[in-house]
Amino acid sequence: MKQTNAPHNIHSLLRQAFVRIIAGMCIPILLLGGLLIALTQRYDAVIADTTSASALRSIIAQQLPDEIWRVVSGRISFDEGQQRILLEQTQSQLQNILTHADDSEAQYLNAALRAVSTINSYVDQLEQQMANGAAVSRNESLYREIHSVANLTDSMIDRYIENQIARMGELNTRIQNGLWASGLILIVLAGGILRSSLRASRAADRSIHNSILRLEQMATRIAEGDLSVRVPPAEIDELCRLTQDLNIMAAQIGSLIQERVEQEKTLKKAELRALQAQITPHFMYNTLETIVWLAEEGRNQEVVEMTMAFTGFLRISLSRGADFITVEKEEQHVANYLQIQSVRYGSIMRYAIDIDPALKKQRILKIILQPLVENAIYHGIKRKRGRGQITVTGRREGDSMYFAVEDNGLGMTPERLAAVRQSLYDSTLPDGDGSGGYGMRNVAERLRLYCGCTLTVESEYQKGTRVSFRLPYIHEEERL
Repeated sequence: MKQTNAPHNIHSLLRQAFVRIIAGMCIPILLLGGLLIALTQRYDAVIADTTSASALRSIIAQQLPDEIWRVVSGRISFDEGQQRILLEQTQSQLQNILTHADDSEAQYLNAALRAVSTINSYVDQLEQQMANGAAVSRNESLYREIHSVANLTDSMIDRYIENQIARMGELNTRIQNGLWASGLILIVLAGGILRSSLRASRAADRSIHNSILRLEQMATRIAEGDLSVRVPPAEIDELCRLTQDLNIMAAQIGSLIQERVEQEKTLKKAELRALQAQITPHFMYNTLETIVWLAEEGRNQEVVEMTMAFTGFLRISLSRGADFITVEKEEQHVANYLQIQSVRYGSIMRYAIDIDPALKKQRILKIILQPLVENAIYHGIKRKRGRGQITVTGRREGDSMYFAVEDNGLGMTPERLAAVRQSLYDSTLPDGDGSGGYGMRNVAERLRLYCGCTLTVESEYQKGTRVSFRLPYIHEEERL
């Protein structure tokens, strides 16, 4: 089934990532571009007004006084003069500039307009005086008034231009700051786009790559034999059905293999029980021959002790068909075996059993220590010159029980040790200990089959061998 957070298909993921990137790029750029365009247009308008004002200064300060002087000096007639045109042009341009001015600038322009209006009235008065034939001195006096007012107008326009220059400096600063801000915003924008791209890439990776990777890991683990692995529903529509099919396939294969494993276990247990049955007659023959020999020698006490040990050995070996017995009984079993063998081998063999009494009530696989002791006798002590020592150890270590059988016999070369270790895990190889029978391999197989643990073999040539294993320690409340 699909997850409650509805999965997405690959097309929608890519489209969403594309829309995020385009929106992240376009919106800031449009806002920034609009701001810069508005500042630039304002700057251009200020330049245009300043240029017009500079041109008016030339008219007011130079052209208009010169034209009126030509009229006053009699070089041209009043009607031939361009003073009216210059005044109209000045007023028109001042009115046009005034439409763009703010309050601080308008005061200078209004003052200039009033001054131009005054000049215009003086020009009317000059026209009337010249029409009435007034004295030249009066006309010259009026000219000086016009020139004075023209200078005042020029001063107002100059103040306006100074104000505009200051404004241009301010706008230029704002534009420069805007450009710096633009650069910074572009850098931030580039970082944001990169971050958005990375996030989109991660989202796509989580949704696409991770889903595919989980499927690949699942296939790898199935190939390695782990059929318990399952993959949660994929976040991508296209992969959901494939995930469901793989989970169903793994479950079906696991069920079939489990059935086959149970069948193999049943067959293996039967085979191992048969091997145990084969070992009993061989040991029985040797033991009975030893008892007969002791009886012939008249060693009756030893006959009794050996017979009792042999009886105890057989009783524990049978154990009414049980596969597990207590550690206490397993200790008695191996003690009986060592007692019987010590009679046979006499002074060439000593032994010691050191098993923690706290382990006596714990459960252990039946006849697991005796084969290891047998192996130590036949492949360690028997081949050693002089007296040998066999030590059986059992102790608790945390939540596990540690058991070991150690001898100071012949030991093994590194090559033989490697072969023995390999034979414990590969039934197709020859028996590494060379016994061709029960041996360590049988113990290793039984431990692996019944307990899920391994047998550890350590050996050094001419110094001895230690074979050990660990079993879980079952607490008293868990045994009840």
